[in-house]
Amino acid sequence: MKNGVTVIALAVAMSAAAALPVHGAASFAEFDARAKAGERLTVAYFGCSLMWSANATEPNLTGFRGQMSHYLESKYPNAHFRFVDAAIGGTGAMLGVFRLDRDVLSKKPDLVFMDFVCNDGWDAKALATTCCYESLLRRIIGSGVPVVQTFFTFREWARRIAVDGEPEETVHKRIAPYRQLVGAYSTGVGDVYRDSPLLSDLKGGKVSLEEVWPIDGGHPCDLGYRYFADAGIRGFERAVAGGLVCRVPEKPVFGTVANVSRRDAETLNCGEGWHRALTYRTSLWYDGLSSRWMDGILAFSGNVRSPLSLKAKGNLFAVFGEADEKALTAEVLCNGKKIADFNAYHRAGKGRLFFWRDALADGWECGDGTEREWALDPVPDGVGEFRVGAICTATVVPSCELKGDAASGFDIDKIDHGRGQKE
Repeated sequence: MKNGVTVIALAVAMSAAAALPVHGAASFAEFDARAKAGERLTVAYFGCSLMWSANATEPNLTGFRGQMSHYLESKYPNAHFRFVDAAIGGTGAMLGVFRLDRDVLSKKPDLVFMDFVCNDGWDAKALATTCCYESLLRRIIGSGVPVVQTFFTFREWARRIAVDGEPEETVHKRIAPYRQLVGAYSTGVGDVYRDSPLLSDLKGGKVSLEEVWPIDGGHPCDLGYRYFADAGIRGFERAVAGGLVCRVPEKPVFGTVANVSRRDAETLNCGEGWHRALTYRTSLWYDGLSSRWMDGILAFSGNVRSPLSLKAKGNLFAVFGEADEKALTAEVLCNGKKIADFNAYHRAGKGRLFFWRDALADGWECGDGTEREWALDPVPDGVGEFRVGAICTATVVPSCELKGDAASGFDIDKIDHGRGQKE
């Protein structure tokens, strides 16, 4: 391709469906015994802004992660814990597929708390998202690591359930398939609707919505994270008391992901208009700081179009990068046909933040993982940049029995980070 950038295929494609070495059963009893014996253990918190604890006064201490970590240290005073923050606001399980190795499995966790249940209903690609979520369970548990799925909520959903009396599955539709995965994979589960007094306290007037969510409609304050931690603690204790051992069913319930490949910036060959750069080192929210989640940038600028092209097996193409208000847009082509426009500027808040954009090829529901020619073509304006941290491709493989999936209908534009919107 003229003025093109050819990808050097140095990154090894990782299949989420491939067999992984098992270092032991994914047993909560084993984790409990090792913690009581005073071993060194790593606990990873994998999720989005509620797992990270946006709007907590001090997220590492007073948010979900901080309160959960304090509980584990108090319960196991002889253990030596390492706590891994692997939570990025404004993202879901689809990006999680391409972060799992770098941000979670590379840390060799002994226990993972995982939450994407609020963010995974953002768009209409509900089935693909569910397949991505299930693939994460398959890979983590397949590596011998027990998982506690955590199910949190937003203000509006809590109001409709606690105050208006609507059914949880109707208000928060993503809950139903993810609860089904709890049983299928024998995971632990900390469900804020069922494992904390949040709904009953709201219904009975013990607390108000304004006390739990005083800043915006998505992220609670310390009090709200106390309810979230109550759910996580109860879920963990139930899993330990029941001697729960997570398992990977031979066949996925909803689907999975194969041919997973993340090509980071250093593996991309520069062409005209492209240059290598460091990631931004400032942002308006810490979990959105791109230098935490990618190691370098391939940036495009100038006046001459210079597409980034590659051949890869899969039906999903995505870009993980960073942007500010001057960021360029880019066209995405699959086998020469335009399938999407990527606006790199992050919708959830101004600043120099990461971005994640994805597109599915036509007919992706068939699980077609044939090789395709992909192209990312930034539209130059002579001023802005398109900054790529990684090019990601994969094959979404729905189960043949799956008839459909429900989305929550949640729109990220209604939940800004700290800008005070209530709905």
